Amino acid sequence: MANLINMLMNLDWRNQIMITLCTVLCGVIIFHVSRCERRTNRMMPMLKSFNQLPTLPLIGSVYLLLGGMRERMEKLLKIFNEYELPLVGWLMHIPVVCVGKSDDIQTILSTTRSKDLLGIFERIVGNSLITLQGEKWRRSRRTVTPAFSPSMFQRYFPVFNEYSALLMKKLEPLCDTDEVFDIRSHVFTMNLNSITKNMSGYEIETSSDESLKIVDAIYKALRMESMRFTVPLLFPKALNEIYLYLSGKYKIYDKIYQLPKNIVREKLAKQNEKRGGQQDEDENTGAGSSKTLIDSLLKLHTTDANFTQQHIQDEILGIITAGYESTAITVCTILLMLAMHPKAQETVHDEIETIFGDSDREVQMEDVKNLVYMEQCINETLRKFPIIPLTLRIHDENIVLSDNRIIPAGCRIFLAFYASHHDKAFFPNADNWDPEHFSAERTDKCKNAFFPFGSGLRLCVGAKYAMMTMKTQLVHLLRRYRFTTHMKIQDVHLILDLLMRNDSGYWLKLHSR
Repeated sequence: MANLINMLMNLDWRNQIMITLCTVLCGVIIFHVSRCERRTNRMMPMLKSFNQLPTLPLIGSVYLLLGGMRERMEKLLKIFNEYELPLVGWLMHIPVVCVGKSDDIQTILSTTRSKDLLGIFERIVGNSLITLQGEKWRRSRRTVTPAFSPSMFQRYFPVFNEYSALLMKKLEPLCDTDEVFDIRSHVFTMNLNSITKNMSGYEIETSSDESLKIVDAIYKALRMESMRFTVPLLFPKALNEIYLYLSGKYKIYDKIYQLPKNIVREKLAKQNEKRGGQQDEDENTGAGSSKTLIDSLLKLHTTDANFTQQHIQDEILGIITAGYESTAITVCTILLMLAMHPKAQETVHDEIETIFGDSDREVQMEDVKNLVYMEQCINETLRKFPIIPLTLRIHDENIVLSDNRIIPAGCRIFLAFYASHHDKAFFPNADNWDPEHFSAERTDKCKNAFFPFGSGLRLCVGAKYAMMTMKTQLVHLLRRYRFTTHMKIQDVHLILDLLMRNDSGYWLKLHSR
């Protein structure tokens, strides 16, 4: 022992620090595992009644999802197809119940004594509506909701139309050429610019590639964070921070954080200029005295000392990231599906012509209500390729499922929306893209198994906003262009980070109408 102590004392100070950190880390891990083990032992009698995924010592069922992002998603979907849900798997030493029946999902989402476990994405969107829990989440929801109220929608349409027109301008040189292109970058940057302006009044410079740099940084960050689900050592926040620092990848996040900082800085500067004078012109446009999201956040900042400028930046970034990512992915996927299904594309175009005729007028709020078949296509895309295929929750009370089995309090639960969306009892042609799943005759039957924007208390606050902006973009695109593609449905390779997306790209050809 004396020799060991002498050896440690003679080590370089850097090595001493590293050994100390490793010792502390091992102690924390042992304490955490032992505490979880006691909790798990209490759950086991109830969990034994469920189907079980194979496990390995230490890593649990995680090994079943090892591989690249495409391979992980393929393996996850294979589990949904081969195993009957509900199903118990293990994240290292922690049990997780995967639930896929629509009745069970509705039961779990309707309870108030639960919380989402999306804190793993806190590194990207901070303490925002996406990651907060309890009273902090309720305060955030109250603050954010007015920006998505019906009184605000009318004022958003000029921006929807403005950026849809800019998208058309960028695509024009690609029309009637032999060029096959991936429409991702065009649609993603346009949606980022649009929601940023609507939520904050801030305009990202469109003549530069600034939007593309932000989109690329967020995409890389989401991929890194999602990796933590299958690399157990990175799941603890502290270990992930060490990895990001040592690898130098933390710099990617700096690019993301710069956007909300710029938004808040510009808004505060404008307020200072207007102080003592007339109100900001932006605050008096639109419906009545409605304010943008940034206005609501700044007002809370002035009345609540605990709501800091960092909280404002987090909320802005959370709404913008979730908003532009979900709408952009869906628009790209719809265009690809319509290119693969020409008859459906022509039906959508005929509907647009019925409403707009030969005019190129801007889309109004009243128009989107009449785009019935287009909405069927949007819903079918969200069913076949759900933006959120599964989410992780935890409850502090027992959950009784439809078959009377019980998920014990404190157990983590994966809600597999993907499985519900592919239940042939509700969607007979579930393996194919079929807008008739959402025809008027079938809507009542399928709505209880359809969770495009979540459900319950944590239903996506921007669901109606998303539908309106997607319809506006599609009107602009489809009344001028016809889309074709060489891709087949088997060419679509899905991956999952915060959202599910096609990793193969959205390769299209553009033809004028």
